[in-house]
Amino acid sequence: MPESQPERQAHWGIPRETLKRTQEATFSVDLPNTQKHGMPTPRGTGFFVSPDGWFVTAAHVVTENGQSSGKPRNDFAQCCLMKELRLENPVPPMCQHLELKLVAPKNDFALVKVDLAKNVEKAFLKGKKGFPFIEVSKRRLDEGEPVFSFGYPLPSAEVAQVSWGHIGTVEHCPRVASAIVSSTFERSKMVMSANDTQVYVLDKALNYGNSGGPIVATSTGRTHAFCSRFQPLVVPQPHILMEGKPIQILMPSLYGIVVSLANPDILQIFDKLGIKYGDE
Repeated sequence: MPESQPERQAHWGIPRETLKRTQEATFSVDLPNTQKHGMPTPRGTGFFVSPDGWFVTAAHVVTENGQSSGKPRNDFAQCCLMKELRLENPVPPMCQHLELKLVAPKNDFALVKVDLAKNVEKAFLKGKKGFPFIEVSKRRLDEGEPVFSFGYPLPSAEVAQVSWGHIGTVEHCPRVASAIVSSTFERSKMVMSANDTQVYVLDKALNYGNSGGPIVATSTGRTHAFCSRFQPLVVPQPHILMEGKPIQILMPSLYGIVVSLANPDILQIFDKLGIKYGDE
């Protein structure tokens, strides 16, 4: 007997409407690439947190050197927010007219404002009063709590030279990843303070390109954090010797490290700008 709709949703774990809303609000952050004749190429992921155009991504996505403490790019005005081409959506959503409003290195946090009035004629906004967005929650996630991410890892971009110029092609790779909160802190320290950046460790690795994407609680559909980096681990191999010593293998992406949107500095920014958030 075919599974009923509620059973399929319960077995899958992520309610379909929750996933759909998350996907609609999440975009690839494409920035000019000087090695590809200035063609916008994917650098990371981000998501809308308000209908009037406030957009969150990771700070290292929008800096010149790819580090959270780096200098913000001076060509951000040429940034595009892109989505993948799908058979059911022959005109992929795209946003332009972006302004980088804030980069906070401590929390690897960046905030962008997308001009709604200059994008309102886009096909994906037809019949809507604002951008699709994910509600933010300041609730602390529990260890063992199911969450999921959506983002654009593993992109590719190519430029071919032709007689009259260059042709560029970009491939986006949308991915959903389910996980649990493995820990509410990355590692213990001799002194821990409330001023430390609050992060969560996920039991799933996040790939390049996921940076800046939302971490959504499966139970509520609200976003609590964004992807920042992964935690490497050195694994000794005592049975494999080199010059009489055991070798060590670096596992570059064992756990995902995500930054909580409930960090006080981030909430203060939201309060100042009127970006709403909830408690659940």
